[in-house]
Formats: sequence, C-alpha cells, structure tokens
Amino acid sequence: MKYWIDTEFVERPYTIDLISVGLVAEDGREFYAESSEVDWTKANEWTLQTVRPQLDGSGMAREEIGYAIRRFVDKDAHPVFWGYFPAYDWVAFAWLFGDMNELPFRFPQLCLDVKQWAIELGDPALPQQVGARHHALADARWTKDAWAYLATLHPAGAARRCEGSKYPDQRAAKMV
Repeated sequence: MKYWIDTEFVERPYTIDLISVGLVAEDGREFYAESSEVDWTKANEWTLQTVRPQLDGSGMAREEIGYAIRRFVDKDAHPVFWGYFPAYDWVAFAWLFGDMNELPFRFPQLCLDVKQWAIELGDPALPQQVGARHHALADARWTKDAWAYLATLHPAGAARRCEGSKYPDQRAAKMV
C-alpha cells in the first residue's frame, strides 16, 4: 500500500526536530500527530508564524508517535512511502523509530520523491494546493494529489516500490 507523508519540523544545523507528521494511506485512512517535545526556542520566525499557529495542541511524545504509526501501517506487508522533497521528512520520520536499522521490519529504508518523478517526466506543473499549507496532514493530502496527477501521465511509474535496504546483511540478521 502507498502512504503519502509530510512532516513539519524545526531545522537547525545538525538536527531536525519533528513538530508534526501526516500520513495519507492509499485506502483513504489518515494519520496526524504533533510532538510534545519540540524545542520552540530553536525555531525560526517563519516556523513560529506559519507552522505553529496551525497546530491543534494535541502533542504526544515522539516515541508514542512512532508506536501509533506502527499501528497505522501494521497490517501492510509492503508499505511504500511517497513525499514531496522528502529528504528531511524521511529523516524526521525514521528517527521516530531509532536509527535507520530500527525502522519497523517491513518499512523500506527510503521514501520515494514525487518531485524527482515529476522531473523525470519533464517537470510538468503540479496541481495547486488548495487550503492550508505547511500543515503536515494537509501537505500529505496534496502530495497524494500531485502523485495522482503524475500517475495519469505515467501509470507504470505509479507502481514503483521501494524494497530492500542499503545493508541487506544487517536487516537479514535482525530478522533471525
């Protein structure tokens, strides 16, 4: 199953501090959580003025968010994650579980990138995002919409999967 992901975070040199995470599943389910562990003293003005006012204040510990995501994706044997410019999103997401080798058993070690796919297709204009922006769940919904648009242009690309790992021997050892 495909999952479209977005996060909001405080970005500082040498760290990415998760603010919120949104996931939209291919079957229509949605997941949203906010961290109660954000160090707002490190946030820049843009984040304080643009992201923070959109939060609902229902923060939870990052460890709790990780367990909630496991439950959300638990029954999926082959999850495929897609994001839009997801490099930092994926790091913030993966750190909810520990290091890269501590990702839940079936999770791939990478997130596919809608923008890279668009570039491969000649960089067509993607649909405009309507409504809230810089809110993890709203942005995850838009990422799904952008992916769906690209899927109409290149149906074979929509079937991409991200399986395997950078260090398959380490992953295999964990399964024993």
